[in-house]
Amino acid sequence: MIKKISEELCIGCGQCVAVCTEDVLRFDDTTKRPYAKYPLDCVVCFFCEFFCPVGAIELEFTRGRKMPEVW
Repeated sequence: MIKKISEELCIGCGQCVAVCTEDVLRFDDTTKRPYAKYPLDCVVCFFCEFFCPVGAIELEFTRGRKMPEVW
């Protein structure tokens, strides 16, 4: 699950929201920062952490639910 999104490091680029495969992250237009709207849906794919250009996202390897089966 998403452990932390650093407000100090985050530049509000929205890259993490764009690459989230499970639609866990959303972008808050007021704060101009991402937030975890559905944290229990996170499957810890690490895309958000990997694609964040400033390393503002920290994950912990605890899944809220099982990874969906491949079609």
